[in-house]
Amino acid sequence: MTKSPHRRGLSPGHRRDRGGRWQVADPHALTAAEVLSRLDVDADFGLDTAEVTRRRSLVGRNALAGRRRLSAWAIVLEQIRSAVVVLLAAAAVAALLIGEVVEAAAVALVLVINTIVGFATELRAVRSMEALRRLAATVADVERDDRRDELDAVELVPGDIISVEGGDRVPADARLIEANDLTVDEAALTGESEPVAKTPDAVAAGTPLADRTGMLYLGTIVRAGRGRAVVVATGTTTEVGRIAELAASTETMQAPLQAGLERLGRALSLVVVGVAGALAGLALLRGLDVYEIIEVSIALAVAIVPEGLPAVATLTLTVGMRRMARHQALVRRLPTVETLGSTTVIASDKTGTLTANRMEVVEVALAEGVEERRLWESATLCNDADVAPDGEPVGDPTEVALLRGAQDSGTDWRHLRDGRPRRDEVPFDPVTKRMAVVTDTHVHTKGAPEVLLDPHRHGALLTAADAMGGRALRTLAIAAGPAPADPVDDDELFAAADVLGVVGLADPPRPAAIEAVAVCHRAGIRVVMITGDQPRTAAAVADQLGLRAQSVVTGAELDRLDDAALARVIDETDVYARVAPEHKLRLVQAHQAAGHTVAVTGDGVNDTPALRQADVGVAMGRTGTDAAREAADIVLTTDDFGTIEHAVVEGRRVFDNIRRFGQYLFSWHLAVVLVVTAAIALGSPAPLAGLMILWNNIIIDVIPSFALALEPSDDDAMRHPPRPKNEPVLGAAALRRIVTQGALVGSVGLASYYLATTVMDLDLEAARTMTFVTLTTAQLLAVFNARSDRGSGFRGATANPYLWAALALTVALEAMALAVPGLRDLLGLTTLGGAPWLAALALATLPLLLTQSVRILRAARAAEVSRQHMA
Repeated sequence: MTKSPHRRGLSPGHRRDRGGRWQVADPHALTAAEVLSRLDVDADFGLDTAEVTRRRSLVGRNALAGRRRLSAWAIVLEQIRSAVVVLLAAAAVAALLIGEVVEAAAVALVLVINTIVGFATELRAVRSMEALRRLAATVADVERDDRRDELDAVELVPGDIISVEGGDRVPADARLIEANDLTVDEAALTGESEPVAKTPDAVAAGTPLADRTGMLYLGTIVRAGRGRAVVVATGTTTEVGRIAELAASTETMQAPLQAGLERLGRALSLVVVGVAGALAGLALLRGLDVYEIIEVSIALAVAIVPEGLPAVATLTLTVGMRRMARHQALVRRLPTVETLGSTTVIASDKTGTLTANRMEVVEVALAEGVEERRLWESATLCNDADVAPDGEPVGDPTEVALLRGAQDSGTDWRHLRDGRPRRDEVPFDPVTKRMAVVTDTHVHTKGAPEVLLDPHRHGALLTAADAMGGRALRTLAIAAGPAPADPVDDDELFAAADVLGVVGLADPPRPAAIEAVAVCHRAGIRVVMITGDQPRTAAAVADQLGLRAQSVVTGAELDRLDDAALARVIDETDVYARVAPEHKLRLVQAHQAAGHTVAVTGDGVNDTPALRQADVGVAMGRTGTDAAREAADIVLTTDDFGTIEHAVVEGRRVFDNIRRFGQYLFSWHLAVVLVVTAAIALGSPAPLAGLMILWNNIIIDVIPSFALALEPSDDDAMRHPPRPKNEPVLGAAALRRIVTQGALVGSVGLASYYLATTVMDLDLEAARTMTFVTLTTAQLLAVFNARSDRGSGFRGATANPYLWAALALTVALEAMALAVPGLRDLLGLTTLGGAPWLAALALATLPLLLTQSVRILRAARAAEVSRQHMA
């Protein structure tokens, strides 16, 4: 853009004393002259340097306030704040105090590993406000001191005179003074799907943001034309700044899984304290000394606390994150992998999310006797759009859609333009709603049907245009004819063209979005559209998507509803139009207050507060703004709403698998606690030493549990409703299975111990080794019980190769513990003869055989009942 070095105007001596009178309320409702007067600036001269300095000292720089970054130490602190970590740390300290250095070191090593895994993952925390700051334009074309120059946009102050043209990013909120064919893409701020034609005219004070045609807003993109404007707001006082503050005021919601694991950790703390106290009492009654009491209590704490739980949970979510990435969904906040699976409401933006944010010609109505080829030729010639060499469209989206339509119809529009150069033109005027181009011998025009069509001559085309408008299509009439030989006025030029037809354009729903909405409905998930677009357009798109489009609630109507009335409305409404960021945020909060887990999808700055408030924020990665991407928990790199379906399936799989390995893991800990507690209560030495328990906790907790976490998803994952928001990770049914499995494994372990000490007359070391082998093998086989809640635990096991690899690795590690002398001595194990081995292995198979036998009988009984009902 060529800059003129000087603009003549009034000298400084002709300007009034400004006195600080430059803050303007509702500038869109005032004329440009009134705004200039209130800001005390001359449009031809601009502000002088001294006044700029004074105003900047009062309002600050044109930049958004940044949020404090979360430091690495804060992330580490977050990792070690859990109840499970505190319990393990206490056990390590207690072990160290009584001289059990090896045991203390082992527990400390587990703590360090858990912390490193969690820290490495959570380091990708949300940094949303930094992206909002990057929305500000870096350069502004400013007029100051009777000169025109390019300056860093952060230096702007209210009262500065700026110029913009096609391709520019608006550097601040400004009131238009002049506009020449100016159109601005405000989709990122308002949700409006089409560029807005701008004029300097004032509008009513209560006009919604999207309809303030005399205003320019920070961060929006000028698509075509030129304009001059006076800055009325900078930095945090701009519309983007207001949204930034709104986003900063929202709190990131805690994921249900996080809350569930925290509740579980607190419950474990109480259990550890209670059981350790009870055991200490038993030990005192038996006359044990303080050293032995502390040793037993540490062993019990190690037995109860699931050392591998944090690591396996984090690794499970990480695997889910990677699987989502294969479906083009990038996860930024790890716990939301699971949260998406429990989502009950998806509140989606329309433009760019459910639709492609790309205008397309979807319908053509031709005048009688006209070939479609002629219409496309005129639509191409009467067109200012182009396509860059890299394939990127340049120009107004409507004109780009006409080029695409021509190309799809077989018209070589570039060759056509080269052969018929433009001789004259009448640029598009938002007031007259028409445009004309004169080539060698013909005039080609386009415009609103009501402007170009004659009701008496083009009745059928007007009827077709009205029908298209009723379906929320944008309509354009195309005309062409021989150009007048002599110069004529505009009206005569347009009259020389014969109407060729009418085209209907729309930003249609993505095909994948239609199917994804249907899948979500089958899965018990409501999809709600929240858009800044016109109600009629929103209703038309919603109807195609399968949403309830009969009732559309606007932002103005939301303002009139109190919270109680809004709670009733949200149950009956799927479509909200002409909404502001505050409305989106309020709608999300209302759904959350009703007990829903809410996912919000969006791509614009106006979506940022709602994305942060949501249980899961989902941003479009390709067309979305930096602000939306950084505020979100998940970014869809394909900008395809259909990707959410895959992400929900993965979220449900993650939760099911966390529940699987949770049942498996806690049943093991219960079994160990039962064995140790029962033996001490019966007056016997502990059947397992502390390091034996810790070794098995690490091996059994992590390896088979992680294999369970990699179980593939069920085929019916999207055929059942989401789980309730407050449903615990381990509910009543899961707890029953934990108790059953823990009791079975614990019983065979205790039986093995007393068989070794009383029947086989083995010494304590050998008896502990036999108990170790029995418990380890029984729990390893119990992995098949944990795979499924019903039916055979072996069904589909071949679909999870990680399961068999985990079993092989676990067997190898346990064999190493028994075979390697140094490790065997460290753990307190010894070698066993043939009879103890046979007895241990025979006992170890009982929990698996009993559980699978009961399930087979139940399945047979259920099948019989089903046959009887069918008969």
